[in-house]
Amino acid sequence: MRDILNLQALKHSKNRKHNKIYEKAHRIMSEGYETPELTDDEVMNIAKGFKMLDVTVLINGDIRVISKKDTWMIRDEGRFYTLYHKGFTFTKERMKESYHVQDVFYDINYIFASIVSHDDYALGIKCRKPSDLLKIVESCRN
Repeated sequence: MRDILNLQALKHSKNRKHNKIYEKAHRIMSEGYETPELTDDEVMNIAKGFKMLDVTVLINGDIRVISKKDTWMIRDEGRFYTLYHKGFTFTKERMKESYHVQDVFYDINYIFASIVSHDDYALGIKCRKPSDLLKIVESCRN
């Protein structure tokens, strides 16, 4: 199911990260890119290459990814994929779980590689450059 990210809210946000996400999404849309309609089997086939990730396709077409460190949600927005990160907020002695926008992408393989790289960085294993992520994608395709 294709969803719509509130780009105007990101555009007018005071958070610099949200502004960067808006600019990236706008650039992808201006290039006329459309995400391919992937079936559940195709998504799971792509995910097989990333054995360290637990990937589940939900009923509404969203993709839940559980990695070593975090939980993620991927939504197909039609022209790009939006990656949401599960975080915790603390309010008056209560802890709430909620998803927040992490980034936008146009390739699902690159999303999985980015999640693996994020976990490695968070666990202090290794910091990777974009060229290293492409190597991960290529090795998982073989």
